Amino acid sequence: MTDTAPSTPRTALVLGGGGITGIAWEVGVLARLLEAGVPLADADLVVGTSAGSVVGTTLRLGGVADAYREQLLPAGATPEAALDGGDFLDRVGQAVAGAASPEEARARLGALARQVPVTGDEPELVTTMRERLGADTPWPAGDLAVCSVDATDGEFRVLTRDSGVPLHVAVAASCSVPLVWPTVEVDGRPTMDGGVRSGTNADVADAAERVLVLSCGPELAESPLGPTLPGVVAARQAAGREVMVIQADDAALAAFGGNSLSGATRGPAAEAGRRQADEVLDAVREFWRG
Repeated sequence: MTDTAPSTPRTALVLGGGGITGIAWEVGVLARLLEAGVPLADADLVVGTSAGSVVGTTLRLGGVADAYREQLLPAGATPEAALDGGDFLDRVGQAVAGAASPEEARARLGALARQVPVTGDEPELVTTMRERLGADTPWPAGDLAVCSVDATDGEFRVLTRDSGVPLHVAVAASCSVPLVWPTVEVDGRPTMDGGVRSGTNADVADAAERVLVLSCGPELAESPLGPTLPGVVAARQAAGREVMVIQADDAALAAFGGNSLSGATRGPAAEAGRRQADEVLDAVREFWRG
């Protein structure tokens, strides 16, 4: 079953995937914008994918300022992994080649994701998110959509407070990068990173009148796995609906380093996000005000 995001939001904030460094960059952007009085925490809908699910939850729980300060400290207990971006994309490409549909392509990738073993009593990301958020922390009052993908049939699932899934489990599932971390069980189904479908899943916010997107890097114009940000933006613009994208610039991407799943560069990444927010502050304020 695919849960749905609220159908008539006026404003939506979309936070894309990007690993540990992506979390840091997005937190840096949001911390500066909030500090400057842009009321992004009042968004009618927040959509989070992978890293964005962590940041979206942090925003909804009112913890962005503290999270920014945390990024400037030595990396803590957040699970890290070695990720060679080129090799990862090659393996994904080989897995999905010739798939007849996005669901089939995602299911093929899910078959590989399910091969990553759980080394303890539960996936490490579940433990980490429980410790970070608390096992009994309720979903925030503000609408939050956490994007995930069923690793068996490739179905896209948007998890919300109405899904009946603990918040920390939903976030862990959304962050479970295939080929790197084990899948997370959601309603008894192996579930993986929502970024398998799209880096931002910005179409989840399609009903919103005004959408602000934070993207941790450029997306391809087309993908066999699902919709991409350029297509969503083009469709909104063609329909006369407002959308603004803040994409990590070249300096930010350089700050990320070569491994987005390493905490070693999260300080520079957070500072890069804050710098970018300063550069677009007036434009974002005007856009959000409508």
